[in-house]
Amino acid sequence: MIDAALLTLIRCPVDGQTLVVAPDELTEKLNEMVARRQLRDRTDGLVEEPMDQALVTADLTRAYPVRGGIPALIPSESIPVPK
Repeated sequence: MIDAALLTLIRCPVDGQTLVVAPDELTEKLNEMVARRQLRDRTDGLVEEPMDQALVTADLTRAYPVRGGIPALIPSESIPVPK
């Protein structure tokens, strides 16, 4: 689980937007896409590992996976949020 104090400090490394914990429904949808091998990251690489949580930008366009409590805030690993 991501610490609330940490969320006040971190920002999207692509455009500086604030990040929030994704709703459980969105994380479940992303993990279903991972299981079906349909989820791609910003560089069109296949996302192969499910995530415990996700952090999303304020405008809900990009997600960053959280695994083992550690957010992957690497621009190339960001995931465009599917509509």
